[in-house]
Amino acid sequence: MGKLPGPTLSVAHNLEYGEAEVKIQEDAVAPEQKVLLIDDLLATGGNLCAICELMKKQNAEVMGCMVVIELNGVEKLKPNALFSLEKY
Repeated sequence: MGKLPGPTLSVAHNLEYGEAEVKIQEDAVAPEQKVLLIDDLLATGGNLCAICELMKKQNAEVMGCMVVIELNGVEKLKPNALFSLEKY
């Protein structure tokens, strides 16, 4: 915790067995900047959904989400587009 320099924004979210929080530096994304969010695994969708919320706080435009492996959690990401390399 506290490893990012400068002021941060954060979003807390529930995990299957607990809670987590994702953070971003306030100046990391410019307002109206277009972003593509990439993660390795989509299991419940909580982490990627929280990151989408952070992008909303930054007034960024989420162009879509991409994961290597999709297990579940697609519903949490709507209306954002999701691209998966593998679906199980």
